[in-house]
Amino acid sequence: MRYNGKSVIKRKCGKCGETFYIDKDSINKAVYYDKKTYHSECFEEISYKRAKSKNTRIYSKWIWILENMNTIKKESYTHLKTAVYKEEVYDFIKDAYDLTVIPTCVWQKISDIYAGAFRGMTKGIPPEYLLDMWRRKINMLNGIAEKNSAKGREMNPDNRLNYDLSVLVNKYDSYLKWLEKQKIIQAEMTLENNENIVQKYIGQDIPENNEKEEKEDITDLIDDIFG
Repeated sequence: MRYNGKSVIKRKCGKCGETFYIDKDSINKAVYYDKKTYHSECFEEISYKRAKSKNTRIYSKWIWILENMNTIKKESYTHLKTAVYKEEVYDFIKDAYDLTVIPTCVWQKISDIYAGAFRGMTKGIPPEYLLDMWRRKINMLNGIAEKNSAKGREMNPDNRLNYDLSVLVNKYDSYLKWLEKQKIIQAEMTLENNENIVQKYIGQDIPENNEKEEKEDITDLIDDIFG
């Protein structure tokens, strides 16, 4: 679903009972734990409160939660991010294919693709990767559909989605290789930019009006580059 123009998941806080929306920019403001979702502040508040319980069982559980809060929040972030991206995939499909409802059989196939359970797959495709691939290839997929239509092979929405998903699955290995190349290119660009900054200051006096933090940043940068 969409809220304020963004793909969101709708949840009810396990502590305060308020219904709230989570998008990609607000995942850190929520915590998913023990099959319940909380406002981050509510989860911390309930954790501290219950950790003071005189009931040994309750006390032990919530003390453990406080001690492992960082791990819980990391796992929560991963879970909620996946849920948000799945919702974004859903919204993208409705827009790109002009649908109001996605057929159950297609949604099951997408779930199988996430899990790596679709025929011929050896690994699953994360929702964010499927979404990125789909966005990049939608024009190509539309072109294929137009060519098929011109040849009299018109497909209904169910068949078109199944066909397009098969194309995307077959391109996944190529997509992963492309992603790896982009990481290398980005790393090289970052290194080049850092080297340019260093060259700017090598053999020059750093202006006296620079703040101490800026001097430390440049020193760290040189250390990073020259090891």
